[in-house]
Amino acid sequence: MKTGPSKPGAVKRVGLFGGTFDPVHQGHLIIAEFLREKASLNRIVFVPSAHPPHKYSEQMFDAPRRYAMLEKAVSGNPCFFVSDIEMKRGGPSYTIDTIREMKASLGEETEILFIVGRDNLGEIETWKEPQRIVSECRLLVADRICDSPFDIPGWLKGQFELVKSPLIQISSTDIRRRILEGRSIRYLVPDAILNMIESSRASIR
Repeated sequence: MKTGPSKPGAVKRVGLFGGTFDPVHQGHLIIAEFLREKASLNRIVFVPSAHPPHKYSEQMFDAPRRYAMLEKAVSGNPCFFVSDIEMKRGGPSYTIDTIREMKASLGEETEILFIVGRDNLGEIETWKEPQRIVSECRLLVADRICDSPFDIPGWLKGQFELVKSPLIQISSTDIRRRILEGRSIRYLVPDAILNMIESSRASIR
């Protein structure tokens, strides 16, 4: 698991950025860097989901390929790291399990913030042990414009840090659609990722 060097005695703020990243795109990287700066994070750890409970049937790239793409995409940023914690753990990739393992790995001197979009707060009650998630770590919420209305559960109020973030209208869903249709994804993903995808287009269903 790559989580980066630590500084003894220093209280660190680490953002966990989970998701399928199928594939990682420019929007992921822009938002991550924006949050790192605005929330004074020492580092951001991207955690690709190996077996996402809600999206498994939608995957285009398998977990090892998504992990490799992420490592390539973040390689130029000294504050960005990628963890294979969910790939090494068997079964569905539940957020609460990842947070607990990360806390044990990084130590008590590290403050962990789990990154989530404001539009996803309405879905958090469908996750495993949602109330335990907010008791184990603080949520760092990217407040972006949403296409549809949503409600924030009352018990979540006061349990997260809200950061106004830019609206980046790039989605992995659209990129996968473009790949299947043989359309360009140039500038939607980093050049290194574009090259990796182009080299495997023939094998993509």
